[in-house]
This record gives sequence, structure tokens and C-alpha cells, in this order.
Amino acid sequence: MDVHSTVVDLEDVELGLDWSVDSVRGRDGHVWAKLRQLQSNHVWIRQQLTHLQRRLVTQELEKQRSAYAAKDKLQGTLRQLQLKYGRNWSL
Repeated sequence: MDVHSTVVDLEDVELGLDWSVDSVRGRDGHVWAKLRQLQSNHVWIRQQLTHLQRRLVTQELEKQRSAYAAKDKLQGTLRQLQLKYGRNWSL
């Protein structure tokens, strides 16, 4: 995951409002802490999403691998039956 793409430099945050950062701090001293917590949560959620996507891909590959192994086993059994009974069934 590209962490730096989700981290915002708090000093460069542009609030786009007509009141200053100092007035915000005066009204709610936890604004920057809340913003940092939101950023941290965002990074954590992206990490969890990446982890879950990897698990899903791994599970799907395992299903596919099992299906191919079962197919090979069935084809082997069919070949043995063809030899045993002198028949020729198409694979």
C-alpha cells in the first residue's frame, strides 16, 4: 500500500473557511487530534482492505488449484478404465 498517498501534512491542510485555525483551536482544542485520528483510521482501513483482498485472491487460487487437481485425478481414473476395459472415451 502506498501510505504516503493517504497521509496529509497537517501544516498544509487548507480548511477553505473564512475563520482562522487559531479560532478553531479556541473553540475545539481537539481538531488536529481528531484529524490525525481520522488519517490513522483511514490508513488502517486501507491496510485491512488490502489484507482481505490478498486473502480472497489466495482462497480463489486455492480453489482453482484444487479443481485442477481433481480434474487431473478424474482424467487419470478415466485412462485406467479405458485400459482396463479396452474402450476409448474422449477426455
